[in-house]
Order: sequence, then structure tokens, then C-alpha cells
Amino acid sequence: MCEKCKTQNRASDGDSDLRVVVDRLAKKQEELADVLQRFMNGMAETSGPTRAATAEADRSTLVRALSRVTARIVGGHPTTGFPNCCLIGRRSPNGAIDWFCTGVLIHPSIVLTAGHCFIQTRQANVVALNASDQNQLQNAELINIRRMAVHPRYQQTHKLSDMSVAILRKAATTAPVPVASTAELNGATRVTLVGFGNDDIHSTRGFGVKREVEVDMVSIRRAAADDLDADEQKFGYESDLEFVAGGRGFDTCNGDSGGPVYISVGGATKVAGLTSRATDDAVNPCGDGGIYTRIDANFDFVRQIANDAGIQLP
Repeated sequence: MCEKCKTQNRASDGDSDLRVVVDRLAKKQEELADVLQRFMNGMAETSGPTRAATAEADRSTLVRALSRVTARIVGGHPTTGFPNCCLIGRRSPNGAIDWFCTGVLIHPSIVLTAGHCFIQTRQANVVALNASDQNQLQNAELINIRRMAVHPRYQQTHKLSDMSVAILRKAATTAPVPVASTAELNGATRVTLVGFGNDDIHSTRGFGVKREVEVDMVSIRRAAADDLDADEQKFGYESDLEFVAGGRGFDTCNGDSGGPVYISVGGATKVAGLTSRATDDAVNPCGDGGIYTRIDANFDFVRQIANDAGIQLP
């Protein structure tokens, strides 16, 4: 199955892992206590008819707040936004579709996804745009893939330039998202991760629902002179081609592969990266931070595939 490459590359110290878990539980306990305290304070300020009239609204507010705090450890929540973020799958001759990756529309006829989503034995041939749930595609835009090409560097390394370009058989009516420039990405400190992947730290459940989570940028080359050797060794990434984001329970997971990393530029949303894999220091398959392919650093390949298809990109 084509999933986010989440592998544990080191043996973790048991005591260290226990401390991490305890710290996370303590933080969750504090957050829950804060939510409940604010709820009780709000209830105490109302009485009589007013209290009765607002009880249901108060309960709804509490449920929403608790849902945010107790959200599964990867920290995301369902979204109906980002219609250019799409499901990637394979339609069988009987019409059934097996969805297994995430992608993003950057041109009416071009979808980007991960290189490791290109599997010869299970090659993707369809995308679903404007979708929020793989089981509710009545209003989604399903388009067949005409051609799909994987970055040659990924073919050689099975790690770097984790990108595939899919050329659609017809232009999508869903609006594409613009690609962020190098300067725009280098200026980002927070990013939004979106995808249809699993939503627990062990990557066992949740695929098929579009979720989003906002995370910190952890490590990125912002200037040529930046010394990132220590980060590269710690996280296992190549700073000229990738960046690191998320962690501490806020992360992408298996099935989010190829999904977009958005940044805000002057109030506009642009896509800057694609979900690739977990960091080398990750303890769990998901939740401990991820490595993301820079689109700007690999855009020559995108342009080449587009040119071969007769598409001129700006």
C-alpha cells in the first residue's frame, strides 16, 4: 500500500520514551482541566431562565472544546476546505476505487503527489477533487489520470525528491492552488498540513477523511550559508530539497503521502511542499514530525513533465 514512509530508524531508550508519554499526558490533563474550568465558570455566571436557555449551547461549546483537546495524537481535525487537496487512487475494471494517497492540484491538468505513491503494481489512475470523505463523493470531481511520472532522483535514492507528477485526462473545474516561491517558503514559520491519511500515532485507523493541522516549521534552509548539518543528521533529511515540520503530537500520517503543505502569503494560500516521510528520530510511526519535499527545489521536473504534455507553466 502506498502510504507515508514512516519507519523507525533508531532504537529508543525506554525511560526516555516513558518521559515523553508522561509529559504529553500531563499536558493533556492541564488542557482538559482548563477547558472544564472555563466551562464551569461560564455556567456559574448564568442562572434561572438564562441558564436553561443557554444550557444546550454551553454543552455544544464544551463538546467542541473537548474534541479539540482530546483529538487523536496527530492533532488534526476534519475539514471541508482545501478542495484542491485530492484523493489519489486506482479504479479497477469493475468500477471500484481503492484510494491510498493524497495529492494537490497546482494546474487544471496537473496534480502533484509523492514519488512513493507511484507503484507499478498498483498504479494510480484517478483523482477525487473537492472531496472531504472517500465514502461521500457525490459532489466530488473525479478525473482519470492520463500519465504519471516519478522524479528520477527518487527512483535512484528511494528517498530524496519524493514527488510524482500526474497529468489529468481533462482539465479540472476545481480551482488549483498556486505554488509558493522559494522566498515565500523561506519566510514561513508555520505551515498547514492537509491529507486523507490515518489519524493515530500507530497509523491503524482514520484513512479517507480529509484533515488539517497547523504546525511549526522545525528545520529549513532559509539561506545558502545556513549550517544545518546537525539537523540533517538528526532528522535524516536533505535541506536543499526538503524541510522538517510538526511533531509533539501534531503531524501527518500514513495515507497523507503526497498531501499539500500550505503557507499563507499576504492572506493568500499557496502550496509549498508535499508529505514524504517521518523523521529519523521519530519514536512512533506518526506524531513525532515529518519530512516534506520542497516543490520549489524540484519544480524543474514538474515543468519538464508539463512541457512534455504540451502544458506551459508560468
